[in-house]
Amino acid sequence: METSASTPIFDVFQPGLIRGQEFLPYDPSKGYFYVEHPVEGWRVYLRAICFIHEEGAVYDPKRFLVVKRTGAHAGGKSWEPPKGQMEGKDALNHPRTSVMELLKQAIKREVEEEAHINVLHNLEHTGLIQQAIEPDFLPNTYFHYHVFRAQTPVKSIQRGLNWFSWLKEHPKFFARMKRDKKEKDELAWFNPANTKLMGRWSPKLVPMYIGQYTNL
Repeated sequence: METSASTPIFDVFQPGLIRGQEFLPYDPSKGYFYVEHPVEGWRVYLRAICFIHEEGAVYDPKRFLVVKRTGAHAGGKSWEPPKGQMEGKDALNHPRTSVMELLKQAIKREVEEEAHINVLHNLEHTGLIQQAIEPDFLPNTYFHYHVFRAQTPVKSIQRGLNWFSWLKEHPKFFARMKRDKKEKDELAWFNPANTKLMGRWSPKLVPMYIGQYTNL
């Protein structure tokens, strides 16, 4: 569920916040990073999503890359832009690094793991934030999706497409890959008719992003 309109978007970039990690019930093998206000007590887990556009092409907010959930039917609700949740192992080792920089590093890793694209130019925070709660969260606990956009060269896009094609021809290799690197098995340009959005949050984040940059 989303937070009510009366709940402000918490400023996770302010100085003095407590940093930590928690092993949550839905995936106890990972420690998820959070920031917590030392006085007000709110806690926010940090997630990020990236809308990747072709470098050099005319900017179209509706033309961005999406990846398909492994094993899902391509015609079903199985697509989303690369996104993920920040883990404690990535953030807590760098206590002097700003939260914004940590988010950028995290989304770069997600893009490489999910889309197999390793070049992102002009990566920027759009200012868009989805603040919400999960059903099993304790009171005063939230998560943020921070929305980024970036550009990547055609060569990098083709590298990703070629990699996914190679993996389809080598299923045994794909099966041996680490879990984080085989969550997605196809890369494509977003098309609302052909790449239907999956999950609870992508169907909210995509129109939020497109609406921000349409008719500017």
